[in-house]
Amino acid sequence: MKLSVKLIQQKDEIIANCPELDINCYGSNRDEAIRRIKNVIHFYIDAAKELGLNVERLYELSIDGEANGSPVVKEIPEKSHSIN
Repeated sequence: MKLSVKLIQQKDEIIANCPELDINCYGSNRDEAIRRIKNVIHFYIDAAKELGLNVERLYELSIDGEANGSPVVKEIPEKSHSIN
């Protein structure tokens, strides 16, 4: 599964949006917003698996502005994460 994260500056916070899963998180800075959205994405996938849904392995996460706008490819570990 390939997902993307869009970053939106909103006054004093950054909103991280994953349009494929319709998930939003915020942070006081870019790193915090990205960390939070990654945790929520993992939680979302883990919860879907626990409900018996067939979920593809997450193998690519593209984050706005990283590597000059090209996707950042990382192996995403399949383990439980807390939301924050």
